[in-house]
Amino acid sequence: MQQKKNIRLLISLIVMLSITALLFIFSNTKSGSSVDKNLFQIENLDKVDHVVLKSTKGKTDLKFNGTKWMVNEKYEADRQMITVLFATLKQTIAKRPVAAHLQDSLQKEISSNGTKISCFEGGSLSKEIWAGGNAQKTETYFQTKEVKPFVVTIPGYRIYVASIFELASNDWRVKQVFNFNWQNIKSLEVSFPSDLQQNFKASYKEKLFSIEGITTDTTKLDQFMDALIQLHWERILDSTEVKNYNNDLVQKPMMEIFIHDIANRTYPLLLYPPAKESRYIVGKINEEAVLLNPLALKEVFRKREYFISR
Repeated sequence: MQQKKNIRLLISLIVMLSITALLFIFSNTKSGSSVDKNLFQIENLDKVDHVVLKSTKGKTDLKFNGTKWMVNEKYEADRQMITVLFATLKQTIAKRPVAAHLQDSLQKEISSNGTKISCFEGGSLSKEIWAGGNAQKTETYFQTKEVKPFVVTIPGYRIYVASIFELASNDWRVKQVFNFNWQNIKSLEVSFPSDLQQNFKASYKEKLFSIEGITTDTTKLDQFMDALIQLHWERILDSTEVKNYNNDLVQKPMMEIFIHDIANRTYPLLLYPPAKESRYIVGKINEEAVLLNPLALKEVFRKREYFISR
């Protein structure tokens, strides 16, 4: 009798589990089908020519001026970053609404501490979205004035979508240290304040760019110039971050580079001795403090004697 009773209970349990599973599948299918995946898509995204990112951390104004994108109407924007921004806006889809009991509180949190993304086309507002995320930065939420928070995702990628909207203004700028037309170079001056005998100047002589006063190994000079052309900073330090590097910046520079163009404009780079166990070398570009990768500077830190043809 007991065995039969146990069998009946087991059958009942299986039936209940089956019903529960079917209800769960049906519910998920129904709710999934009701989600408009394109809820946050921007109509005519390819025509958007102005994007403003605003949060409690600051405001970043990205605007196309007819030839290139600019950051805060002052600095040239990194084209790759702009491409990533538009790809993110295009590929992000609504996955599901956040839990009902969290909607109101999360909506207030995103409105207060999230990032407002305003997209314009020819001066007219196309779309305004608020983006935020959870503390672990594993989920991104989008909302609008009319739509409460939704979990959003980029299909096929497990990334924190909101990360690109949370970048500081400096992170949108072109990262090339010497950002100018190299065909317009007139001369180059390099000095070593602690070893003045190794200073050198390079300029054109009979259409050949060489170092003044020595027989130049042009192969080595070409490698040096290529390294300068390709030199990129890791990040520009803001007013808060730069305080952490005050000890570096008060030292005498270990190397100073000044490039002059045919319009008599000067492009400077000052490099400071690295602190012990530092991952970066601190530099200054037009009085802005930057961090540079020591590996990227390997071919740049060359003294006069290096370029003498043997």
